Amino acid sequence: MIKVAMIGAGSVVFSRNLTGDILSFPEFKNACFSYMDINPDRLAVGAALCRKIARALDAHPTIEATPDRRQALRGADFVINMVQIGGFDSTLVDFEIPRKYGLNFTIADTTGPGGLFRALRTYPLLVELGRDMMELCPNALLINYSNPMSMNMQTLARTSAVRAVGFCHSVQGTFEQLMGYLGEKPDQVSFLCAGINHMAFYLELRRGQENLYPRLFRAMEDPKIYNTNRVRFELMRRLGYFVTESSEHSAEYVPYFIPHGPEMVKRFAIPIDEYLKRCDEAEKEFDRRRTEAQSDAPLAHQRSHEYGSSVMHSMATGEPRVVYGNMPNRGAISNLAADAIAEAPTLVDRGGLRFTTVGELPPQLIAYIQPHVSQHELFIRAALEGRRDYLYQAAMFDPLTAATLPLDKIVEMCDELIAAHGKLLPPLQKKTLVPGSGKTFQPPTAARLRAGYAKMAAAKNAAA
Repeated sequence: MIKVAMIGAGSVVFSRNLTGDILSFPEFKNACFSYMDINPDRLAVGAALCRKIARALDAHPTIEATPDRRQALRGADFVINMVQIGGFDSTLVDFEIPRKYGLNFTIADTTGPGGLFRALRTYPLLVELGRDMMELCPNALLINYSNPMSMNMQTLARTSAVRAVGFCHSVQGTFEQLMGYLGEKPDQVSFLCAGINHMAFYLELRRGQENLYPRLFRAMEDPKIYNTNRVRFELMRRLGYFVTESSEHSAEYVPYFIPHGPEMVKRFAIPIDEYLKRCDEAEKEFDRRRTEAQSDAPLAHQRSHEYGSSVMHSMATGEPRVVYGNMPNRGAISNLAADAIAEAPTLVDRGGLRFTTVGELPPQLIAYIQPHVSQHELFIRAALEGRRDYLYQAAMFDPLTAATLPLDKIVEMCDELIAAHGKLLPPLQKKTLVPGSGKTFQPPTAARLRAGYAKMAAAKNAAA
C-alpha cells in the first residue's frame, strides 16, 4: 500500500482531481493519503471532497488531514507539492508594484518580476521540505506542481538530494488543442516536444510518416483558428514551431507584444491582469466546493490528463510510460546548459524517471528560451548566496522588463518588491559592488492593495 502526502491540499480542486486519478487505478484503491495545509478551512473542505471521490470510485483509502507537514511526510512514498506562498495578497504585490513602473502582466507566475518573487517566496518552504523528506521519507519521489516550475525545480535540485520531478499539463493539453485544429485523433499522432517549462516546442508532429506541420501552418490562415491563439500562432509564424504554453502566458515571456502599447495588446487579444481575475474566481470556486463537500449529492470523477498518478503507477508496478517531466537537463538537450531545468520526454518505470535524449534544439528556439534560463540561474544564486545583485540582474535580463524599463527603474522596482514581501523572502542582504536604488520603501497593506485592485477592476468593468 502506497502513502501519498499532498502538501498544500487546500488547493481543493487540484487535490480532489489528483486523488480521483490515483484511486482510479485498482492497485491504489487502498492507498493512504495524508492531506496537509496550514489553512484549516481549506484543509477540511479538501479532505471532505477527497472522501466523497473515494466513495464514488468504490475505493477504501486511509485518509488523514493534518496541519503538520512532518506528520504528513512520515513514511510517504510520494509527496505532491502544490503550495502557493503568500496567496492573493502576494500576487497583488507582484502585479501592483511593477504597474507603478509601467510594467503590466497577464499571469506573472513563471518569469519576470512576478515569477522571480514567487520563486523567492517558495524557496524557504522547498528547502525545508527537502530537508524533512531526507529525514522522514528519503526514498520518496517529490512531484512538484507549483509555479514557477523551473525556478522551484532549481531550488530542489540545488538544495537537497531528494528525487524530484515537476509536472505541468501544458504539453499534453496543447497537443490535444493542436489535434482539434487539425481534426486528428490524438492517439493516431506522435509528437516530440522539448525546451523548458511553458517554453517547450513541438519539434515533430506526425501521423505515420506524414509531417503535420504544413497542415498546421495552413490551418493558421483560417481566422477562426488563428483568433483562438493569436500570440502562439504569430510566434509559430516567426519561429517555425508551436510553443506549449497559452497565448496569455506567452505574451509576457517576450518583448514583442505588451511593451508596444494598447493597440498591439488589442490586436493580439492579450488579457492584461488575467491572473488576478482568476484569483477572484478561485475564491468563488472554493465557496462552491465547500457547499459540494457538505452536500449529500454524490461526486463523479473523470480522469484528468495530469501525469502524477500515471507516474506513481509505473513506479509501483513497473509498467513503462513516457511522460513530460521537468528535471535538470544533464545533456538531454545538448545545446542547453547541463544544470538548466529542461522539459523533455521522460521514461518512467520501477527504476524511477530519466530523460530520453533529444539532441540539439533549433538555434532560434534556444535563443527564445535562453534569457529565461539565465534568469533561473541568477534567481537560485540570489537565494543561495543572499545577493541582491543577482536578483537585479535576473530582472534585467527578462525580455518584457528590459523592453519596458531602464536599468535604474528595474533596480528600484526590485528594492520595492523586496520591501513589500518582507519576511516571506530569504535574506537578500549580502553587499556587492552593484548599487541598489538607495531608497527605502514602506510595505503596502493588504487592505490598500485590495482596495486599489477593486477600484481598478470596477473601472475596467464599467469601460467594458
